[in-house]
Amino acid sequence: MLRFIVYEDNPDGLERLVSIIHKAMAPYDFEYKIDKYAAYDKEIKDIILNTYDQKIYILDIEVPKVSGLEIASSVRQHDWKSVIIFVTSHLECKNDVFYSRLLALDYISKYNTYDKRLQESIEKAIQMLSKSRILSYKYNYVSYRIDFDEILYIEKMSNCNKCLIHTENGGKLEISGSMKDIIVLLDNSFFMAHKSCIINLDKIHSIDPINNIITFKNNIKIDKLSSRNKKELVERINSYE
Repeated sequence: MLRFIVYEDNPDGLERLVSIIHKAMAPYDFEYKIDKYAAYDKEIKDIILNTYDQKIYILDIEVPKVSGLEIASSVRQHDWKSVIIFVTSHLECKNDVFYSRLLALDYISKYNTYDKRLQESIEKAIQMLSKSRILSYKYNYVSYRIDFDEILYIEKMSNCNKCLIHTENGGKLEISGSMKDIIVLLDNSFFMAHKSCIINLDKIHSIDPINNIITFKNNIKIDKLSSRNKKELVERINSYE
């Protein structure tokens, strides 16, 4: 899931940001969530520490007590993958952003073509995040590229150092390597539910912890859920809500 964290203390400005996000996301058909904050609290801290979701932070620099710069600094202490976009009424803060080395995607004035510029920045952020969600590998001297969003789950093949990628449309692709080799090629939307199975959390419909059954959104069911990983999987799924 793509998650937007909007940090703006002006109510009208906050709703304006939300409207721009919805407009920017209109051409896309994947799930997203908008978290709105007018001040720093424990919930923001928990979001920052949760590295499971793909995130785009849109931060007003001039929020009292805890500024957008301070939020961004906290993000970068734990997370270098999420996208940060700053908005401001004071362009003189731009040097602070530059010297802070926070790897912000953009720094946008609220007065100069604000809506258009922010929408373009969001679209650019989505492109950047989408490019990073491709599994590239070679098998039998052939190069393969598969979008993470097409993967349902990956299971270990018996008696060999190979795995089988199950796609959402029912396809199957072989890939060399162990579960541990493959999990590092994926992002945090994937989880090792069993020592022989990696699942795509974005594709899960439900979990039956009694019978260890995982049901995907296309009604495919698998029984690859270990007792050891059950609790963490439930926590990960709950963090998506």
